[in-house]
Amino acid sequence: MVQNARAGLRVSDAVDELLSWEALTAVATVDATQEEVYDYLLRAGADSGREPSMDAARLLADLELTVSVGDPEHETRMKDIGPDDPLNSAMTVNFGGRDIAGVKLLDGRAYARVGGQAIVEDVYGGDEAAVARAGRFAEDAAHLPDALAGPALALRGDWVEVEPFAYDAYAETLVEHGGVDPEIARAVAGVLTDGGAMLDPAAQWDFAGGLEDTLRSGAALRGTGEAHGADTVDVHLPARDAYRALEPVLTLLTEQCERFGVPPVVTEPSGTADDVTAELAIRNGVLTNVTFDLGQFGPEGAGSLPLNLFLAGGAALNLDPPETSTGPLTPEDLTVALLYLAERNEDRAETGSRADVPGPMQP
Repeated sequence: MVQNARAGLRVSDAVDELLSWEALTAVATVDATQEEVYDYLLRAGADSGREPSMDAARLLADLELTVSVGDPEHETRMKDIGPDDPLNSAMTVNFGGRDIAGVKLLDGRAYARVGGQAIVEDVYGGDEAAVARAGRFAEDAAHLPDALAGPALALRGDWVEVEPFAYDAYAETLVEHGGVDPEIARAVAGVLTDGGAMLDPAAQWDFAGGLEDTLRSGAALRGTGEAHGADTVDVHLPARDAYRALEPVLTLLTEQCERFGVPPVVTEPSGTADDVTAELAIRNGVLTNVTFDLGQFGPEGAGSLPLNLFLAGGAALNLDPPETSTGPLTPEDLTVALLYLAERNEDRAETGSRADVPGPMQP
């Protein structure tokens, strides 16, 4: 009991130090190689008969999800911010390279970006020619007329203000007028939709509150020594309580994986499931890492799949709104821009120049 109390006090102080900044960044990655992920997915899906691909394993092994939240005025510490206070937030997703997508909620406005070249190369493994075609499309978009400044930003992969409930409409516009593969367009729309929902302040407070309640009511903490220059603490929780507390994150992970062909990696534990364990790392009195083995929520015999959450004070993602804004992107403006680019390509063909510039996300 004394050790548990000391560990609890150490963790409480470490969290307090982390939240003493005006912003917070969390980076989630899977701490496993492509081969280890493939082996896990193979065992996890054994009963379903669904065999994973090595590409799916590569995506999960390379997944990096970054989230930053902070005070819009850069003045109030995170631990002093309440549910009714404004909060700026941003999220990006990549698979080992450039961001494939990102969402920001800043001062009540939504912004998004989509990296066409990164999607072609990092997600769908497009060859050099496909990546080059996506790059040429972005270059063409950069030269759209000033009246189409918003679509130009979007099509060249920059941040642009968006209508947060129009991602499906943007996707359909890209399919119909940009020649984008429907599966790709809808997958990216899903990433942006889920990202926006996760960044919603009410959803963030619900998640934080549920996690805090679970830790306070059912967690047992035990100091386990030192590793890699950090003090380590194990947290033991009933499996169902832990799953319930982490469900928003686990649901997001499952949905994002399935959109890109990765089989589910976790299942909801039964009422008789054993306790689960997470490891906390504290450096210089600050909580810096949380490691949780997703295999504890996987099918029996699936093995280990460590999820690492790196934490840091400050915003790794820019949480300031752009100084100039073109206003929210509309599907209509996006349509006009795509038709303009298509007409330009037709003119090239007629003059003997290159005519094979495709949509921005053709693998």
